[in-house]
Amino acid sequence: MADDVPVVRASYAKTVIATMKGRPGLERELLLKRLDPQLRAEIREYGLFDWMSADRFAALVNCVSDVLDVKRAKMFWRANLLGSLEGALLSSLRLGAVALYGNHPGALLRMTPHASQLVSKHCGACTVTEHSTSVTLRFEGLPASFCTPGLLLLWSGGSESCIERMKHEGNAEAALDPHAHGVALVQVEWYRP
Repeated sequence: MADDVPVVRASYAKTVIATMKGRPGLERELLLKRLDPQLRAEIREYGLFDWMSADRFAALVNCVSDVLDVKRAKMFWRANLLGSLEGALLSSLRLGAVALYGNHPGALLRMTPHASQLVSKHCGACTVTEHSTSVTLRFEGLPASFCTPGLLLLWSGGSESCIERMKHEGNAEAALDPHAHGVALVQVEWYRP
């Protein structure tokens, strides 16, 4: 692949397939049936630290939103990132976030730009604007394949996993910025129950 082609770590795609396999009954069946067998075979062949095309990763992500309604898709992405926060790649970021910034969702969400750099290249940049009980994540310079409902649900559901992991309540909503090309905004709010 050329040096500036948008790519995503294959390990991320492998966690998505693992999450599909771990979903209950019919949901699992529908997700795996919708998944392109050729894409699944490609992902199987990659090593954990290999890079794969961001367009192919987006195709995998969009399988989830093609099959599940918004509520279930967000639940899927919450489960996916909750598992990843305990895994080798992101657990050190999680522990560092808590040590540096405190034991609240904003601490984890502040690490989103770092996590993004670990799992993707040439897929844009993320900035964080933090308030006391909310955060806005701004993803800009996104490739066209990342400007889809599927990726928006990934970001909002993933953000909600940070709220859940820190034992708070709240929600996240993601939308494309109608005034800027290749920009997505994720608004995250939380409170302690």
